[in-house]
Amino acid sequence: MDCGNSRRACVRGFTLVELLVVIAIIAVLMGLLLPAVQMAREASRRAACGNNLRQLGLAVMNYESARQKLPVNQVGPGAPKVGGGYQAGYYSWLVPLLPYVEQTNVYDRLNRTINNGDGNTHRISSAHPNAAAAATTIGTFLCPSDTPGVNTVMGTANPASSSYAANSGWPPYSSGVSGERQTPGRFNGAIPLIDPGTPRVWHGSPSLGWKDFIDGSSNTALIAERLIQTGNSATDINNGDERLKSRHVLERFETLSATVDNLTGSHTHVFESAHIGRSWSSGWSYAGGTYFHVVNPNGNIGYYGSSPDFGSFLVLTSSSRHPGGVNLVLGDGSTTFVTDEVTPVVWWATGSRNDGRTESIHME
Repeated sequence: MDCGNSRRACVRGFTLVELLVVIAIIAVLMGLLLPAVQMAREASRRAACGNNLRQLGLAVMNYESARQKLPVNQVGPGAPKVGGGYQAGYYSWLVPLLPYVEQTNVYDRLNRTINNGDGNTHRISSAHPNAAAAATTIGTFLCPSDTPGVNTVMGTANPASSSYAANSGWPPYSSGVSGERQTPGRFNGAIPLIDPGTPRVWHGSPSLGWKDFIDGSSNTALIAERLIQTGNSATDINNGDERLKSRHVLERFETLSATVDNLTGSHTHVFESAHIGRSWSSGWSYAGGTYFHVVNPNGNIGYYGSSPDFGSFLVLTSSSRHPGGVNLVLGDGSTTFVTDEVTPVVWWATGSRNDGRTESIHME
């Protein structure tokens, strides 16, 4: 570069090629850095999710200690009242835990003597006495990696969502791992189910406690993650996440592995898929407040059609936005991350509190 006779120092600028090289290097560094930042953020969200489950597990333990029984999930409406209206029904297992997660103010705003829905339905309108409380977002009930959307599929109150579901063990149609279970099977999960208006024999006793965990509370799943449906139309749901598309399961007695094969259909049933996770206060089966240990985490889901003995219910599995698996809390309050590749027999055994199997999630 010729600086002529100038007395100033000769300053050399960047050439275009040099500038492009610098930009390329920065782009490469950013490309390497951003995934690491995203991974760190996801690790933080996964840890926060695990902490939510730990708090819920502790809440269940404190509830059981105070009441000598576990909270129940009401899958149906309440019975008719003599003077009109309906008794308590459709309340989820999360409702009685509210005082144990520092949400007594929300708990007190719920009228728990009436059906948690308009009339004897599961839908909560903005005029329902529980509308404001049901629409309250509870941070402990939401995984930071899952994003609920605004919806009215559960009623115009726009009830707030939840990312967590309680373990219901095996469906009544299941004959166990190798046909050893008598059918129809009785409830063998953790959080009891009850249909207040139409009692179901397979639900068994609603007064379960830790004494009923024959296989040990440390070997039995209590609560796990479950994705929230965000589709608000048939098109949204059909084009959405495969893990939120419900298939019909044939109502027949079969082994757990046969039910897994039974869930491989391709047709999505929109109604049975639309409500999953969209109301933390609702115990209605299609709201997805409970899940079964049938399909491995992040696998297919389905539903059984209505029958006089069993009713109708979803066959949900645990699911999450965390890569490779789900967070889960066991009956003893300990949390663990279960991979999608967990051995099926271990997953099945972890879902039952009294199957007598020796496989444990701690072995994975």
